Amino acid sequence: MHDLYRNARCHGQEGFTLVELMIAIGVIAILAAIAVPGVISWLPNYRVKAAASDMISNFQKAKMEAVKRNTDVIIAFTAANATQTGSYRIFVDNNPGNGAFDAGERVLVDHKPMPKDVSLYFANFSGATNTGFNSRALPWNNRWGSVRFRNSKLTRYYRASLSAAGHVRLQTSSDGLNHYLLKAGRFLIRLKV
Repeated sequence: MHDLYRNARCHGQEGFTLVELMIAIGVIAILAAIAVPGVISWLPNYRVKAAASDMISNFQKAKMEAVKRNTDVIIAFTAANATQTGSYRIFVDNNPGNGAFDAGERVLVDHKPMPKDVSLYFANFSGATNTGFNSRALPWNNRWGSVRFRNSKLTRYYRASLSAAGHVRLQTSSDGLNHYLLKAGRFLIRLKV
């Protein structure tokens, strides 16, 4: 009987010992301790890039809606201040030339707030804080310019620019002064602002 018990125990011996599990958990903990600070410092840069890319997409959406609806589509910006990080709203302007949000106008994007650690700190379109597109995909009321974003650490800046011809482009900078064109994630041309 004793031999039968020993043979059954030896054949069924699969899995990990407690010591092996503790070593594996220790290695995972050490790797996590090394990786977490890098990820935490990387997040603000990722968030500001995502916010700027989202703005480019929304510029394109506004342009397509203006052409599709054969009317003006306005993008109204609220720059950051002491209590908020900035936001924007995109709406169909039923009162051509008005440029202001009126009751009953269709909202395409409603007060899009900035993500954590991101600030929409500057919006200037020919001296105004709103722009948009007319039915010919050109800047509304000839308001071209840029909107700028930065992360909370002030280490990464992005500028979404709208040209007089209605083209939108994204630029990045590490100091907020010298901007570089972005295309497919690569720096192409250095621009001085």
